[in-house]
Amino acid sequence: MKKLLLSPEISLSNGGWHLTLSPSAGGRVTSLSSSQDGNVIDWIVPMPEHCRRHGFQASAWPKAGIYPLLPFSNRIRGGAFSWAGLDLSLPLHPGEAHAMHGFGHRAQWQLLDCDGSSAAMLYVHAAGDSGWPWRFQAKQTISLAAGALAMQMEITNTSDATLPPMPLGAGFHPYFPRRFARQVCFAAQQLWQADAEHVATGVGDVPPQHDYGNPRGSPRSIEQEEELTLYYGGWNRRAKIGDGRQHQIAISASPLLSHLVLHAPKAGDYFCIEPVTHVANAVNLAQSGFSNTGLQILSPGHTFICELRMDFSGPAIPESS
Repeated sequence: MKKLLLSPEISLSNGGWHLTLSPSAGGRVTSLSSSQDGNVIDWIVPMPEHCRRHGFQASAWPKAGIYPLLPFSNRIRGGAFSWAGLDLSLPLHPGEAHAMHGFGHRAQWQLLDCDGSSAAMLYVHAAGDSGWPWRFQAKQTISLAAGALAMQMEITNTSDATLPPMPLGAGFHPYFPRRFARQVCFAAQQLWQADAEHVATGVGDVPPQHDYGNPRGSPRSIEQEEELTLYYGGWNRRAKIGDGRQHQIAISASPLLSHLVLHAPKAGDYFCIEPVTHVANAVNLAQSGFSNTGLQILSPGHTFICELRMDFSGPAIPESS
């Protein structure tokens, strides 16, 4: 199995804020922390030390950091779909009956530029790799400020006109420390129903038990009996999470990241809020007649752009001068 090595990790800093990222391990952010007067705060679950030393299997990534989602988010049922006369079959994720989370986070990226507080990385996807017939390239730009992180992803379809326009999904998959699930707030118009394998099957209104329009703790933020995975549509692209001790993260996303995944495992020290373009299995749902799936279509020579920003606040954190 393919192994991803974090070395060399790239370090960014701005005041008392520190970020590491690994182009070679899927273009990931591997840590984000602040330090002031001896007080160190991890705002993202940091990559474990054994992964830093020895790497990890590409299909068994640690639940840490932030990784890019492309050219699709979440699951494609059975790894199969038909598109403009093409019948496609993608590799299934080990232990799953479905393709999962695209290819970008399992590949090596190239470091394009780094100036100490920002960096740019490039991923080039060859036609046919992993069963995906389109050729494309993706550029990530990551900028660290005092109290803020900005991420941008640009995806360009570099295929020629012999192929139909490319179906596309994208987004960002951060792992937040579980303590930030004590206060969760965002507004959404829809909640997609899903089956036992976490594949979306239909859409409806947001029920009260899953409505975070007013700030409240996640119902499974500390203890829970089963895994929680929820697919929201039409969210307002603004979310706030907090640890109940005045530390907060304000999340904002660009317009095309119109869907949101809320995920918390049965047990673990993390939870995820993932701004994405589309619902799980969007390419098959769209072919079945569902609207508002968020699926994007990218013609040859065209570029898709999405952005994510996080602003951090609370006591004992360094601020901009």
